[in-house]
Amino acid sequence: MSRGAFLAALLLAIGPLRGATAQVVSPPSPPPGDTSSGRDTTRADSTRDTLPHYLPVLPAAIPEGPLPRGSRYTFTTDSFAFSDTKTLADLLAHIPGVYVARGGPYGQAEAVLYGGRGPPALEVYWDGVPYLPLGRDSVYLDPARIPLSPLERVDVIVLPAMLRVYLVTARQSSSAPTSEVGITTGVFSTGGYRGTFLKRWRSGIGLSLVADWNDINDASGSGTTAFHDVDLWLKGEYVPSPRVGASFQIVSTDWDRSGTTDPLVNPFHSKRVSDLARLFVALRPDGFGPRLDLTLATTATSRDTAVADRSFQQLNLELSSLWPRASAGLIARLQSDPIPFELEARAAWNPVFPLTLAVDARHAGYALGKSGDRAHFAGSLDLPLGFSARGDVAWGNDLDAPARADDSVQTTNDLFGAIRWQSRWATLEVGGARRDAFAPLSGFPAGLLTVSALAPTPATNYLSIQASLRPVPGLTLSGWYFDPVRGGGEFEPPKHARYALTFYSKFWRTYRSGIFALRAEAAAESWTGGAGAGVVRGPTTPTVPLTLAGATFIDLNVEIRIAGVTIFWANRNARAFRGGYVPGTSYPSTYQSYGVRWRFTN
Repeated sequence: MSRGAFLAALLLAIGPLRGATAQVVSPPSPPPGDTSSGRDTTRADSTRDTLPHYLPVLPAAIPEGPLPRGSRYTFTTDSFAFSDTKTLADLLAHIPGVYVARGGPYGQAEAVLYGGRGPPALEVYWDGVPYLPLGRDSVYLDPARIPLSPLERVDVIVLPAMLRVYLVTARQSSSAPTSEVGITTGVFSTGGYRGTFLKRWRSGIGLSLVADWNDINDASGSGTTAFHDVDLWLKGEYVPSPRVGASFQIVSTDWDRSGTTDPLVNPFHSKRVSDLARLFVALRPDGFGPRLDLTLATTATSRDTAVADRSFQQLNLELSSLWPRASAGLIARLQSDPIPFELEARAAWNPVFPLTLAVDARHAGYALGKSGDRAHFAGSLDLPLGFSARGDVAWGNDLDAPARADDSVQTTNDLFGAIRWQSRWATLEVGGARRDAFAPLSGFPAGLLTVSALAPTPATNYLSIQASLRPVPGLTLSGWYFDPVRGGGEFEPPKHARYALTFYSKFWRTYRSGIFALRAEAAAESWTGGAGAGVVRGPTTPTVPLTLAGATFIDLNVEIRIAGVTIFWANRNARAFRGGYVPGTSYPSTYQSYGVRWRFTN
């Protein structure tokens, strides 16, 4: 089905429902006798309503709740706009046990590794559509190349050996237009410019546009290369009521990375463009009850001199229903190779107050007649005195890299359990897990040439601890600790921890409440040497095993917000540690960037 035919079908589907006009929320009327405005409301030319109204938006394409306590991490707009976060990998680094193999600062490859599983450890969905690797690296997905600028929310559901990441694009609900201008600069001639415009009309029509332009020069003595990218996002939508709506969006990311004279990074130029057309129909306006979502997506890559241009199509059909204490959904996906067909089912239930259950299962049909299956069950139980218990069981009989013809099915059984205590001033969770052995067949991400493959991972038992302490208002000490006490996979170093001290307050009373905010954070990530890091290509020696050396990286970030103006400064590797996240590479010392963002709502 062509995009034009699909859009025509959308209009035909919405046509009979146009009688359900946009539901708007008007401000309350002034009390009787209130004449403080001084306006003559009896005149015809003064009846025009210029106050903003709030309109329905497209439902977020994320798994509906209820979900077990502690199984989902949610990052909102402030999580990556009012913090030192430039890429999706920066967000995922907050998840216990995640190792981000950074080739350097912004613009370099950032592989997210979790559980020693290679590519299957990371699944990303853009407004409900799988965001699949495509182009030169058709196996690994590089989260650093997924634009954050169009997003308003990121949900991460954590399994014992997998991360499911759901990206939700911006949804403007107010009829008042929103615009933003951002400028970033820093060392290595870092430059960034961003422009945003979001507008909804009372008819339900909406228009959103985001343009992001970034540049960085190479850093001598490291694998950091010159990089340039342009991210564009355009969305048009028509949501006349909470019961029906349609949207069409275009996501374009064009980036160019220079190479190095030594065998660290190859030149890499690629452009990825995705078109997504979505239609939803619901029976009830309050979000409960049955809902049908239909999405057609086309993605294409081009301009890469190493591989031919490629494109693929995806059709998602989801039927779901939400009740006050339960949800259920069935998703059918038709796609191009290497995953022509997927069928996924999920359900969640809160049968009694302290108990929450969730289950999901998936069957995938691959090219060359292969298939794979996965199932996951999770549950949590609320206990007295602020305690709760959570458990996960994940089973898989699936491929590692469907794009490779020599891949074969591997069976895994993974278990996780945790006890959590939560109060107003502190949160503590202690968990442990067992993961089955796994043999990645998928090589290593393009752009990190010092490592060519991941070694097989033995059966592993690990300890996971995460905590947050708020001793006084505005001050938070948080962090996580991860240790594979038996076994351990590649890029799963022992005693791996990330901890941060954050001060956030709106204390400056010179400004009206809510206008001023100050956030300062000092964060550190460290690990001890130990687990192997894969194998390395040497120009004169055969491939040899590597050992991941211990390291400590410290990052600093200060941001001040006054009304719609945010001024920020960030310092990566402020301790000037001489080393890197990937063997054979080094991370630049004291990589600083700073800038300002203006946000307008009129």
